[in-house]
Order: sequence, then structure tokens, then C-alpha cells
Amino acid sequence: MISDLRQRLIKHYDDTTCNVPLSTFDHSLDKRITDIYATPKIHRIKIEIDGTRVKKDERILTYTELFYTDNKSNQRIYIQGEPGRGKSTFAVKLVHDWCNENQPPSTGSIKNPAFEDKLTIQKFKLLFFITLRDARDQTDVTQMIKKQLIDKMFSEDERADMYNLFVQIMKTEICLVVREGLDEWTSPSGNDVADPSLAGFPKDTCTVLTTSRPWKLADERIKNSQIDILLEIEGISDSYSFTKNILQCIIDQKKDLENAVKKFEVFLKHRNLKSLSSSPMLYAMVICIWVNTIEEEEHFKGSSLCVLYTTLLESLCKKANSATGYFNDSNPPPVNCFSGTSYLQPNIDHLDKLAEVACKLLFSSERQSSIVFDDIILSNFFSHEEFPVCKMFALKTGILTNRKDKNRTGSSYSFIHKALQELLAAYHIACNPHVINDVISRYLKCEYTSYLEISQVLIFLCGMNMFAANELSALMNQFDVAHHHLPSPSFPCAFQRIIESGIREAEANNQYDIRLQLSHFYINEINYRDLNLIWSTNTSNVLSLSVKTSSRMFNFMLRERDKPSSHFEFNVSSCHKLKSLQLLGDAIWLKGKAVAFAIYPK
Repeated sequence: MISDLRQRLIKHYDDTTCNVPLSTFDHSLDKRITDIYATPKIHRIKIEIDGTRVKKDERILTYTELFYTDNKSNQRIYIQGEPGRGKSTFAVKLVHDWCNENQPPSTGSIKNPAFEDKLTIQKFKLLFFITLRDARDQTDVTQMIKKQLIDKMFSEDERADMYNLFVQIMKTEICLVVREGLDEWTSPSGNDVADPSLAGFPKDTCTVLTTSRPWKLADERIKNSQIDILLEIEGISDSYSFTKNILQCIIDQKKDLENAVKKFEVFLKHRNLKSLSSSPMLYAMVICIWVNTIEEEEHFKGSSLCVLYTTLLESLCKKANSATGYFNDSNPPPVNCFSGTSYLQPNIDHLDKLAEVACKLLFSSERQSSIVFDDIILSNFFSHEEFPVCKMFALKTGILTNRKDKNRTGSSYSFIHKALQELLAAYHIACNPHVINDVISRYLKCEYTSYLEISQVLIFLCGMNMFAANELSALMNQFDVAHHHLPSPSFPCAFQRIIESGIREAEANNQYDIRLQLSHFYINEINYRDLNLIWSTNTSNVLSLSVKTSSRMFNFMLRERDKPSSHFEFNVSSCHKLKSLQLLGDAIWLKGKAVAFAIYPK
């Protein structure tokens, strides 16, 4: 029976999991995971005794390093990463490697420079892969496995016996459970839990690997004692090989692959998009669009995420309606990143409605329907006449995906990617700033720990409407101050990183009057330039200030100025709320009664 279950799992994964879409925005164009996979950059996050989390320099390159620490088995593994960094792809590759290891040798081998020690995962007799976004209204992992795996692999008269066998297997056999997308799971109403229950999964026999966005793992309800090892995935290690893998899947075989790769690398360099290698999802989408619009490089302006996602949104609209139209002086674009587009203006009414849907669902008190929702919920945002037309537009473009739900009378819907939902939500806020006080404020009061969840919305908003972004940052900062004590002087808090990203997005979109609000400042050689832009408008809000100097900081300062500057000065005389001041490093001089200090290069 166990052997039969294993073989069925392998076949099920081979049919449903091991093929992945080449681009998130076109699920019909899928390839085997081994055709497009590139080695990810994965680092260990060490959890210190005092609870602080510090990223280690060494890379994780083997399954042994993933599943063992100092020869001790890691039973509860968490892999975090920002949107599109490759968490899901890594999980699918792990599933593929397990299937490959459990198949006869004739099925072939996988050639990749890392994670080749497949004997390590051979110890797991069974592997159960579940997607948590498809587990709404469920709090128990055993029930998720039953619904997503057992009910799909066995006939109705076999399911009860197989479920009972599964429950027994969990107690005796060495198994691996992969939970993909913890941040996309919400507990049912009335259940104040951050993590689905693992009841029935003893730690001595069952290893659980979970992927998530970082904000979810910052939830204080997820205890450090529950985490045996925490890892962070930060994109791909070799962008050239990844580009080659993607291009060989989509370009004409008669074309020179190496030449195409070089041309794309030049394109990335000229458009300052090399940093996209940190997001394989965006990287692959840009490659696909580049292939379809070679020599039309004006589509890609700068390194703005708003512009990039707008380009991708436009490519989706073109699939459903190829009619062109333009924003101009008599019909100005609602946000700057829509200027110069050809396929958004004819579809703007549909996009406005979908943006409203994206925003209101994202900030809904019914959290279980914020990501995955049904026809009834979707219809609430449209008139009777609008609903079928706009829904069909959304499905044709691929902005919304639709899947049959066996437990419901209709279908379940979701935005093709959460980042696109966040872009549309930000667009709706940019056009309707009152939403911040009317909707988002009320949402955060009910979900007061969720302010970090909306970080991507704030970043997009910084590129669209600076006034609204300033207002939203002030609201989020209130919750950051209320939720956290004084942060560690050793590294910036999560909210500061969000603000830094927002500043860069605002500048990339030529936004002015940047007054994003922040109360806890940690300044070093990497971020001093960005934070200096908002220091003067935040002195009355500052609660803590930590400055870490280094020779590298001084070199940056000197290189970025036309002529050398004698010092870098902070005036804290207006920081009446300042509770903590940490000065780390050399060449720091205090002036007066500690109302100002300056950093002097040696």
C-alpha cells in the first residue's frame, strides 16, 4: 500500500507539478522545471539568543545543508523570500528531484551545479506537496493533503482507506511535507492562528518545509522555537545561464542562441535592469516580452517597478483587445507610468474596475477571500450588466485566473500574481486617496500587525502618487511604532527597508516632495543617501537613530559628490522624541550638548 501511494504521488507530481509556466503571466507556455531552472542564491538566517535574525554570508548549495545542521536533522524548515524570488520554483525543483530519485534510472538525470546530493532526500519515503493558497477555510494540514492529493489520486471508494493509511504512515515512516506559500494562507474567521496545524505530524518522523514572504515569518505568533532553520532565497546565482535557459525555450531554433543571450544582456545593461536577476519571475517575463518586441526597447524605461509591471499589464491587455489608444494632453494618464502606453487606454474602464476589486479584496476584513474568491464575491463589485463583460476581459487577459472548485458550485478566482493585485490596488489608491482613511485605516485597526503585508502597495504608490504615499507611510509608521519596541542598533528594521524601496521607486518615477514617514532610523554606507532625503521631514518623528560608519561609507560619499565633502552632518536638535542614539564606528564628532554630530572621513 505504501509503495502504491508513493508511485501515485510520483505520477501525480509528474503530471501536475513538475511543469512550470515560463512566464507567470502566460500559464499556457509551460516547460519542465529542469529546462528553465537555475541555481538559486540561498542564505541561512541565524536566529540569535535574543531573537534577532542575522543573514549569514555562506551560501546553501546542497540538500544536506538544507536538511541538517551540525549533523542534526532540521525538522521544521522555513524558506523566505520577497515576491518572485524563486521560492515556489525551488519547492517544485525539490519535488522533481524526489520524484526523479524514486524513479528507475532510465528516466534520466538532472544536470545542475548545486543541490545534486539527491541521496539526501531519498530518505523520505513519501513527499506531500500542498499549495496553501488553495487551502482556504482549512486549518489542518492533514485535511489539506486529503483534499489536494488523496481526493485527486484515488477514486471515491478508495479515499477513506487511503486517508486512514496516510494517518498511520505519518506516525511510522520518514516523510516530507512541503507547504508552499504560507503568506497566501489565511485562517478561517474566528481562528487566530498564523500557521496551519501540524497535529498528527510527529517531529521524529516528519519533516516540514514551508515557503513564505518575510512579513509572514515576522508574525510574533510564529515562535522562534518552531523554526529549526530559517533560509532566505534571493533570486538566481547565474543570470546568464538563466537567460540562456529561457531563450532556448522560446526563440526559433534557427537563430543563434548565444548571440540572442548577448543581445539581451546588452539590453538589460542599457536599461539598468540587471538587478532584476534577484527576481526570476520578473526576469523571465522581461525575456519573454523582449523576444516578442525586439527592437522596441522604448517599452522599458528605467528600472522602475511601476513601469515594468505596467509594461507587463499592457502585454496582457493586448492579448484580449489589440485596439490601440493613447493618453495625451486632452486625455492625460491617471498615473505617470501609464503615459506612452498603447493598450491601456482602450481598456481603462475595465482596469479601473479591476483595480477597485484588487484594492477592496486586499484590504477586506474577510481575509480568507482576499487572495482567492468566488463568483459571488467578485460580482459584488459590478453591476449586473458589467459583471460578465469585465470578468471575461479579466480572464482573457490573464489578469484573473479561474479554477474549478470541487467543493463549490462554481469556480474560484485569483489574480495571476499577488504583485499584480498589489500594483492595481496601488493604482486605485493613487486615483482615490480617500481610500487610505476610509478603508486602509479601518483595515489596519482590525489587523494591526498587517501593516508590513501592504509594503508592496506602498512601494508602487510611491511611483504613482507621492502625496498619497506620504499619507499611507504615516499611517503605517504609526502601527510600526505601536507594534515594536526600539529596534536593534545592529540592523535596520523591516519598515525602514520598505521606506528605502519606496524612496528609490519615487525617484525612478520622477516623483517630488518625498516625505515618507519613519521613526526608527538605521544609517550606514548603503542607505545614507536615501535616508538623507527624508531626514529633515522626520526629525519631529524620530524615536531612535543608529549610525554605523566605515571607510566604505566615506568612499561612497566622496565618489558621489563633484568635490570631496568634509563631513556628513545630522542635526538632532529638533528630535524631541528621540529615545535612543547609537553611534558605531570611527570619525564621529559630537557638537554642542549632543544636538548635532558629524561624521568625518579619516
